[in-house]
Amino acid sequence: MKRLRTKAFTLTELLVVVIVLGVLAAVAVPKFTRVLETRRTTEAESLMSAVRMEQEKRCTLGQNYTGNFSNIPSVAYARVSDGQAKTSNYTYTLTQTGVKAARPGKDYSLEISSYRDGEICCRGEGCSSLNKNYPVCGSAAVEDDECAATDMAEPEG
Repeated sequence: MKRLRTKAFTLTELLVVVIVLGVLAAVAVPKFTRVLETRRTTEAESLMSAVRMEQEKRCTLGQNYTGNFSNIPSVAYARVSDGQAKTSNYTYTLTQTGVKAARPGKDYSLEISSYRDGEICCRGEGCSSLNKNYPVCGSAAVEDDECAATDMAEPEG
């Protein structure tokens, strides 16, 4: 009687493959997560830059900065409520001279402290988890701005 020889993997071979896959996953997942988080910051940079351009346009026309997102057409795709604009990734808040983007559930926020300067900085411990080298917020004093919003609760329209 002939014995059939079937080819199969041994338990040792399977364990080696599982261990190699585990090591690769342990290295790749944090990098992938970091790339995704950094990609999300691009949304914040884009919206904050659009807000800055709109605010500087108002200043050029001799108006004060607006304290109301409803007066800024470039944030039409964000949900505006309670003085804040919200997207799936960030909650945006206007200040008298800048805009702040906070990421819910994360320990960092991106800010433009001064529309005139326009530099985006990062505040919080989570800044180090991003692939971008943002300066730390608060390292430079914000200059007085003649267009600063005087009434942060402007009526809509």
